[in-house]
Amino acid sequence: MVYKAIYMHNFSKTLIFFLTLVVFIPSMAVGQSGQISGDPIDPLTTMQIPKRSQINNASSRPNASAGGERAMMVGPVLHDQSELVNYPAQGFGGADASGTTGNLFGYTSSTSSNIRTADDIVVPPGEKWLIDSIEFIHYQTGSGTASTINDMRMQIIKGSTPVTASVVYGDLTTNRLHLSSFTGIYRVQPPTFTAVTRPVMKSSVVTSGLTLSAGTYWIEYMAGGTLTSGPFVPQRTLGTTHISTGNGYQYNGGWVMVTELNTTGSNPQPKGFPLIVYGVSAEDKAAEVNGIKYNTLQDAINAATMDGTVVTLLKDVDEASASIGPFSIIIDGDIYGCKLNQLNITNGKYLKWIQNTLMVTGSINNNSSGILWNNAIVTCSNFINTGIYKGTGNFNGNLANNNLILPGN
Repeated sequence: MVYKAIYMHNFSKTLIFFLTLVVFIPSMAVGQSGQISGDPIDPLTTMQIPKRSQINNASSRPNASAGGERAMMVGPVLHDQSELVNYPAQGFGGADASGTTGNLFGYTSSTSSNIRTADDIVVPPGEKWLIDSIEFIHYQTGSGTASTINDMRMQIIKGSTPVTASVVYGDLTTNRLHLSSFTGIYRVQPPTFTAVTRPVMKSSVVTSGLTLSAGTYWIEYMAGGTLTSGPFVPQRTLGTTHISTGNGYQYNGGWVMVTELNTTGSNPQPKGFPLIVYGVSAEDKAAEVNGIKYNTLQDAINAATMDGTVVTLLKDVDEASASIGPFSIIIDGDIYGCKLNQLNITNGKYLKWIQNTLMVTGSINNNSSGILWNNAIVTCSNFINTGIYKGTGNFNGNLANNNLILPGN
């Protein structure tokens, strides 16, 4: 994979130099307050210039099986936010350069300090992603072009932000590194495009068997290396000016949204992190009505055109709520079940549940003259019924507040 090149525009910036190796910048805190940790712009140190032959893909492979070579990146690409190069072929020896646009070379993402970075991916409704591998970007200052990255910790969490998300895959204790090698890119401070202190590495994690349904997820990760510097993650680089490039987060005792100041120490802009997700996308519809498949159960219910319309589940459904109306609905679970936080049945309509299990973790609101018709298994701890309950199925819960219970089918 050649990382995306964003062609440069003419610009002039005043550079601010810091003498520390790690900078802490106040940031907009989300949840617990914290500070951003990163690699600040500082005077470039002198180091030995590598020979042209050293610019190669020398790799670190602590978890690669003997005799079982696997490509660094396994396609096709599901999600690509790999923008990093903004000065193509202007680096040392004609290499690509990723030039800073603010006051940081990159952000700390380190196992030794337990500082983690995260960025989001969104699986669209009606799809599921079968993820094969994920590629991450790091560097350690002064590494040379042989990768010093020897550890990758990663987990995937689901939620609107990392603060409220829950883990669905992985952990932060297992070293999942598969391969790590030089990208052919140097992270530099313009106009010193040929600096070689920060060769950028790509590191892959194999995630065979990982399937994500529709929703927002955060890939949370950190790396370890053989040097004391970092590791650091360079921010996504879109052009040569100081602009927003994403919505990354960093955990440094608490989650904070990542921002970067410009070279004069003002104008904070949100930043994202470069990564690539590989795998395939598959159809993942929830239910079918009259031969048409729908992304959600509620969409299928809304597609009904007459009382007694049959809605067939195509998978185990887990949704916030469902409302029956304006037409009565028969739901055929077949081998699949349904989990809802809340179920509402409109006045004068019925929900007939056949096959498998309907679980409502919140309440079933069966309104006046509405009918819950259960011929399978319904579980609910809070059944608010002013209508009718009937059927031959099993009800797990409290029916004491029912208006009317009819025996049989």
